[in-house]
Amino acid sequence: MSDLRPPAPPAHRAPADAPRCIDGHCVTCSDEGVPMRVVSVLDGGVAVCEGEDGRRIEVLTALVEELREGDTLLVHAGTALLRLDPHATEAP
Repeated sequence: MSDLRPPAPPAHRAPADAPRCIDGHCVTCSDEGVPMRVVSVLDGGVAVCEGEDGRRIEVLTALVEELREGDTLLVHAGTALLRLDPHATEAP
């Protein structure tokens, strides 16, 4: 047997056997949340979004209400999780 044991999770976190993100990546799909700009809103809860690299993909948008072209979304595994505040990173 090995003497190495995983560290105990802090009290405010999920149990050690729960899926966790490592280095900003989802352990389920190895993806990460990526900011993407809405290029066009399609029917059926889908939008065409563009990443910083210029790549465009179709994104499921059921979790985000009142979506508009130009919005910036946090996209994970092809699903928009939330709309990012465009003023959140600006200095006061």
